[in-house]
Amino acid sequence: MTATLAGLSPTGSFNHRAICSGRRFEPAAVLAQDTVIHGLVPEAGYIWGTLRDDQGGLHSIMRRVPAVRDNAETGGDIRSLGGKLILSSSAGGDEQLLLRREPRHAPDSNELVRRVLHSGAVELATPVNEHGRSAMLRLSAETLEYQESDVIDVTGTLVAPPLQWFLPGPDSSLLYLTQTWLVEGQLAGKRVRGFLFWEEAWMREGGRLYIDKDPLHDAQYTTWYSWANHYEDGSAEVGHFLFGNGDFHVGVIGHSDGTVTTAHSMDAVIRRNADGYWHDGIDYSINGKEWICEPDPRGRMEGLGRIPNPQQEGRIHRISDTRVPDVWMAWGESVPGNGERRQW
Repeated sequence: MTATLAGLSPTGSFNHRAICSGRRFEPAAVLAQDTVIHGLVPEAGYIWGTLRDDQGGLHSIMRRVPAVRDNAETGGDIRSLGGKLILSSSAGGDEQLLLRREPRHAPDSNELVRRVLHSGAVELATPVNEHGRSAMLRLSAETLEYQESDVIDVTGTLVAPPLQWFLPGPDSSLLYLTQTWLVEGQLAGKRVRGFLFWEEAWMREGGRLYIDKDPLHDAQYTTWYSWANHYEDGSAEVGHFLFGNGDFHVGVIGHSDGTVTTAHSMDAVIRRNADGYWHDGIDYSINGKEWICEPDPRGRMEGLGRIPNPQQEGRIHRISDTRVPDVWMAWGESVPGNGERRQW
């Protein structure tokens, strides 16, 4: 009995069990600094996603937008992402996703000014900097406009219900808000089509995703993937699959018909590459159905360096679903240091 009790999780952790669901997207609430949810405040917003050009080249883009002005370093720590615009591309052949130079003069995220428009949309925009560059992100309940001078200019529409998941803990908690748009336009001089996500991390005061007061570390998460598929008949799905130790799992899928599916039972096994760093696929079981993450042959984000959570692009789908989407993405990570499957 003593050994059994000793293995129980501490009060308030629920053995790293999370909850997830659909939600309403209210643009005026984006990064609202005067709002507290479950004792959490906005840490940052993230605009990110993967697009393909007409030749099949991959382009993955991300910018972190801090809720309050962010200092690049605190106590000597290298901070996650920082305020720079990041663009990785694979041009063709066997080339993996490498960092591009186009964003080098892009404005810092600290310069983005938030304002709510009369239409109810929210806009994050910078003035023109000394290099003649500016950035603008405008989000309404249904549409997205995103521009970064000489880098990206796309517009899009919401493809599925916005989603959310919540991981509580005694010392750290995370509420993650997310919505996804199907976009098209120009990127790095090429015509592109793909998906962009706007997401917000809400954490304890002083928390920072991946760095401080992050409950994903406590749950020893093994993988985190966000994905979207659009089909020729106009239907689409958007999902978030996370897995780790204890009872930690998140499986939530938004469908273009307005419904949302959640994972009541879930397993995930990572098939690690021979080098022990990248993965060759992830096998999921969700509510008794088999799913798979198939890594893109050119989807390794090698330009980010040798990080603890290697990032890979791919495609996620049910094993039984033989349809091939006309637009797809699955950007995610695995954590070699936390193992290939849950430790019971």
